[in-house]
Amino acid sequence: MIKLLKFLKLTGYLLTIVGVILTLFIVFNKVYFNTSMLIDRKLASDFGSFFGGFVGTIFAILSVVLIVYTIVSQNVENRKTSLKDNFFKMIDYHNQNVSQISVPNLDTKKDNFEVGRRAFVVYKIQLKRLLSLINEIDKKKKLGLKDTDIIDIAYIIFFYGLQGSWNDFISEKLNRYDKSQIIIKEIIKEIENKPNINIGRTNQTNLSTYFRNMYNAIKLIDNSDLMSDGEKKELIKIYRAQLSNPELYIIFFNIISRFGNKWIERRYVNKYEFLKNIPKDYCDGYSPKKFFPMEYEYEEY
Repeated sequence: MIKLLKFLKLTGYLLTIVGVILTLFIVFNKVYFNTSMLIDRKLASDFGSFFGGFVGTIFAILSVVLIVYTIVSQNVENRKTSLKDNFFKMIDYHNQNVSQISVPNLDTKKDNFEVGRRAFVVYKIQLKRLLSLINEIDKKKKLGLKDTDIIDIAYIIFFYGLQGSWNDFISEKLNRYDKSQIIIKEIIKEIENKPNINIGRTNQTNLSTYFRNMYNAIKLIDNSDLMSDGEKKELIKIYRAQLSNPELYIIFFNIISRFGNKWIERRYVNKYEFLKNIPKDYCDGYSPKKFFPMEYEYEEY
């Protein structure tokens, strides 16, 4: 649709230029140009017939092009307004969803809950402990895991949990790693030895909806043929401004894990600088810049 508008605009410019040039060429052509004050009726009649039939046709076509451009432009604006309304509704839903999240603290036996964005602080602590533990297991057992492997394993356990009947499910999810059973066994041992730290707790109930809405909101804008790249970036920037630092922490590790395959394939992070506001050295030794080269906010200061 944007391409059609550009084509119509360009066609209008070209027809206008051609019409003006032809008008000047005909008016000042020696056949019709007369400096005498006397009016030659036959010459005037011939000029009017030729001008109206030739140049007039060009301006008539131009009028049609302008009418079509106006109709298409209004249609685009109406559809664009509807698209933006849907996008902002998804942002509103994001904020409502975050405000309703309530998770118990990790290090207490009391029913202490963190609500809203404070819940992501709890998520951050749990994921950080899992990353640290898997790093220790990797070094202790000499498993030779890469950073992306450690992140993927930690996030899978963080998301689905590692308790009771979920153990077999997690084993299946991690069977791509040769020594996954060693990892699971060591993590279960840590959970049993330190039950109060709750590193095996599941978080999928809240986060599945959170990420599904986020991905679909970005996809909605990215797939649109009604907006320029600049307009799309400005809208995603508004969404990005809603995110707290702990949210960015969880989003980063979500994208690096297998859950982020579609984000990577569609290049959403770099294209819209989605992690631009994440603080320096915030991700516990894992640098977002290593995975997503872009200019981050801390580099602008």
